[in-house]
Order: sequence, then C-alpha cells, then structure tokens
Amino acid sequence: MHRSIRCRVSGGLLVLAALSATGCGHEEKSRYTSVSKPQPVQIVKPTPRTIVRTVGQPSFIESYERTSIYPKLTGYIEKWNVDIGDKVKKGDVLAKLFVPELVEDFGTKKATVVLDEHRVELAQKLVQVADADLKASQAALAESRSILGKYTAEVERWDIEVKRLDREVKRNVVDPQILLESTNQLKSSTAARDAAQSSIDKAQADVLSREAALAKAKVDVQVAQADLAVAESEKKRIEAWVGYITLTAPFDGIIVTRNANTGDFVQPSSGDPTALQRSPNLSPSGLAAPIYTVDRTDIVRIFVDVPEQDANYVQIGTKASVLARAFSDEPISGSVTRTSWALNIKSRTLRAEIDLPNPESRLLPGMYAYAKVLIERPNLKALPASALVRLGDQTYCWLFRDGKAYRTEVRTGITDGDWFEITDIKREAAAKGDDGWRPIDPSDQVILGDLSILAEGEPVEISTPEAEKKPATASKAASGNPAG
Repeated sequence: MHRSIRCRVSGGLLVLAALSATGCGHEEKSRYTSVSKPQPVQIVKPTPRTIVRTVGQPSFIESYERTSIYPKLTGYIEKWNVDIGDKVKKGDVLAKLFVPELVEDFGTKKATVVLDEHRVELAQKLVQVADADLKASQAALAESRSILGKYTAEVERWDIEVKRLDREVKRNVVDPQILLESTNQLKSSTAARDAAQSSIDKAQADVLSREAALAKAKVDVQVAQADLAVAESEKKRIEAWVGYITLTAPFDGIIVTRNANTGDFVQPSSGDPTALQRSPNLSPSGLAAPIYTVDRTDIVRIFVDVPEQDANYVQIGTKASVLARAFSDEPISGSVTRTSWALNIKSRTLRAEIDLPNPESRLLPGMYAYAKVLIERPNLKALPASALVRLGDQTYCWLFRDGKAYRTEVRTGITDGDWFEITDIKREAAAKGDDGWRPIDPSDQVILGDLSILAEGEPVEISTPEAEKKPATASKAASGNPAG
C-alpha cells in the first residue's frame, strides 16, 4: 500500500514537472537566455533623409477654359460661320442674329444724339447773342448817365443865372425880359435833365432784362448738354445691345459644340430650344443648349484631390506627373500650378491643379489620366519601418541604452512606406507639467529587427550584420594575411 502511494506521488510529480516544462518553458528559457547570453540586435540612428511620398488618383484631362456661348437677345440666327472642330481666334465672328427692331432703335438713338448736338450749338449761339445785347444795354446806360450829367450841369448854371438876374431886376439894373428868358432856359434844362434820368432808368431796366436773358441762355446750354448726355448714354446702351447680335469667340480655341442653324429662334434663357436632348454641354437642367461651346486647349489641366494628411505638403511648384495612356505610355512631368488652399468640407481633400502645355492640342479634353503628386520632404530625421512598432494609435521604438532595450513612444510624420519621419520622442518629464516630449536626438540608438522578442529592460548586445563582415574578410584575403 505504501509502495502504491509512493508511485502515485511520484507520478503526480512527474506530471507536474511535465506541465511545468510545457507551459513555462519559453519563460524559463527567455529568463535564462537573458541572464546567460544577451539577445543580439542591430542598431540604427535617426539620420537626415529625403522622404518622397506619392499621392495619385484617376483623373480627367480638362481644357484650360471652356465657354458656352448663349444669346443675350431673343432673335433668329441670320448666319453661322464655324462648325465643330474649327479653330478660332479671339474676336472671330461665330454667328450673327437677326433683330431688326433693335437695329432701328439704334438708328433712332443716333439721330437723337445728332439733334441734341445741334440744340447745344444753337443754345451756345443764343448765349452769345444775349451777351451782345447785354453789352449794348450797358453802353446805352453809360450814355444816358453822361447825358444826365450834362443836363444837370446846365440846370445848375441856369439856376444860378436866374437868381442873379432876379436880384438885378429888383434893383432895376436888368430888364425883366432877360430874366424871363433865363427862367425859360432853366425850365428847359430841368426838363432835359429829367428826361435823361428817365432814359437812365429805362437803360438800367433794359440791362437787368438782358442779364436775365443771358442767364437763361446759359441755363438753356446746360439743359441742352444734359439732353445730349442722356441721348449719348441711350445710344451707347442700345449700341451695346446691338453688339450682342454678333456672337464672337472669347479666346483662341476650338469649337466643340454647335447648335446653330440658319433661322433658328434662340432665347437667352434656353439658348437653342431646337437642340436635341443628347446634344453635348447642355445646362444642368437639360433645358438650355448653348449656340456654341469653345475650348481653350493650348493649355490643359488635371485635378488631384489631396487627402487631408498630405494637404500641408502640397504647394505651388510641387513636382507632379500625369499619365494619359491614350496619348503616350510615358508619364508627362509637370508641377502643381495652383491649389484651392482650403479643404473641401465634405471630402476633406485639397484641390490641386496641374497645368500642362498643349501647343499641338494632342491632349484632348475628356481623356482618362492618372495624376501623381510627389511630396518631397528633405532633411527629415527618419527611421526605417522595421524599427517601429504600432499599437493602436501609438507608435513605439526600442532604444539601446546601457546595454539594455527600452520601449519608448514616438511621434511620426510623413512616410513613404519604408521610412518614417520621427518628429518627437517621449523622455522622462523634467518638471511638473512637462509632458516629456522632445525632438529625437541623432545620437539615439534604435534597435532594428524582430522587435517582438524584446522585453523592457532586457540586456541585449549589438551584433555586426553579415553584410558588414564580408568586406573585412575580403580585405584580409586581398592583403595576403595568413589569418584570412
């Protein structure tokens, strides 16, 4: 019985030993391995590097400008001059409308301008006449005043003479007949003086009348000039409308749509209502068809919507390439010409445009293209992807310090898939309130390789890669060293 118990106990111990060896063998092995022989690792330091990231997406080639020509007037197409595929220059006449009532109205406005110009000339001449009349009245007034002075002097003279003769008659020195004659002369001079005064009053009134006539004539000139200005403004307005009768090319380009036909009735709101529903370049409502559509193709452009994470790195001049297989199997080099600066609120992307010269118009609008934007960031402190571990939203690296491995959180920036920009690394806080984030130091030694076998604070040793050993061996063989 005791022997049976001993067997059972021995069996249980063996089972426990077996379970212990099976379940904890890795831990024991790791522990003993770490004590007896440190894990060999390779080391890399953050080095300045140019990281190139490519942002590409399908796109379409579009003309630099596209303008749909609609009529400003309601009328009939009298004549059309160009068809699809025709090259046009800026200002070339594409078509003419027939709007006779507008032409007649324009003729009336031009005649009105001529009439008002004559009225201005007549009013100006009337001002000259009124001015001459005023000067004549002023001269007559001056003459009347001089005559008044003459008769006033005569009255004073005969008044003195009559008084003198009156004294002499009373003394019986002079005959009364002489006094009577002098008295009559005084009365005559007084009457002449009064008549001269009346002439002055009349001349003054005439001057005032002439001044008023002159002022009125000047006002008439201003009114005539105002009427002329209104007539000229109306003429220019109608002339502008008449200009809409002629439909012209807005720039050098190619006609890509024509809905013009002789005699078509066209309207500003719908363009050519007789155009077929499958006609290209209809308005979004499908109810308006342009008379013509003109494309500017000496330059074409391609749109790239850059994701938000790359938006800050895309600027004017950023390198780009466009592959249009219908044109060539080789990509066309270019650069970002402009950006929208602000992100699209719905797609969270930045619109970037690439302009390509197209002097022979071989790149056709609507061609499928694949556009790439090359984001180059020079002199970045970077680590290879094999030196980083990502856990959730956090990224870590293993630092080699004092012969041991320590896991440290880092912040990353731009990446090309193989290399990552390292912007900051978590250090020990220096003071209260310090979050510990610091720029990574170029002297930091970062562990490469299979990072899953590392443990915090575990001793490790730096191993020399085989690629670095071979050159040394070859050097010894070349030197003839026997040890080689």
